[in-house]
Amino acid sequence: MGTIAATACLVSILLPASAQTRMPWTFPGDFRDRLRVSGLVVSGTIEDTSTTGVQTVDHVELVGNVARLRVDRVFQGSARKEIPFVWYKLYFPPTAGGIIASLPPTANFRPHERYLIFLKQSTSGWVVAMPLYAIEFKLAPTPPSGALGDLSQATTETRYEALAQELETAALLILAPQPGLTGEAATYFPAIFDLLGGCAEPFYGRFLSSPSPELRRAALNWLQLIQSRHMICKTSAGQIN
Repeated sequence: MGTIAATACLVSILLPASAQTRMPWTFPGDFRDRLRVSGLVVSGTIEDTSTTGVQTVDHVELVGNVARLRVDRVFQGSARKEIPFVWYKLYFPPTAGGIIASLPPTANFRPHERYLIFLKQSTSGWVVAMPLYAIEFKLAPTPPSGALGDLSQATTETRYEALAQELETAALLILAPQPGLTGEAATYFPAIFDLLGGCAEPFYGRFLSSPSPELRRAALNWLQLIQSRHMICKTSAGQIN
């Protein structure tokens, strides 16, 4: 329950027959795994994105794309105010047959949207820390009020608190889901737990008054996990004004 992988929605995707090989990437087990595999972790707004053509990545054909990112915060590593980075989509040969396969969510960066992005350095520049899969998070349009722009030299605890604040702010802006669905806000719940532990309790408590019974139940499950493990918040992390 404490991992992103445990709650990520698997999507059914029509894969080309030539891609029957197992995808060679393992979706991160928790939020901290995303930090460990990344050389650069930043937030920012996508200015534009363009396709560069089919590329072979780890023996899998994918569609390469280049996004231009306007960076507003740095959580790990060092970056200029604007950087390009490479990301990938599935490649569907026009004449190939297909099979149905289950995959974690795949990346889909949209212009003018703000994200928390995980990158690594390649010989040609920055590239997503994990090919194909969506390990980024969509964020609020602007950073939280008073947020520091560069936390690359901050303590681990301070960085975790800042990351959690970004995720909390984004989750609380999401409208209640349609009846019968847990909704997108719940996809942020595991990451915030990974970052804050018991200090995430006030955040989950905000969803106990949601009009969605499914979302209320999801928040209650995380609160019960905190209580069952006797986790105590020893810092100010997780508090939302």
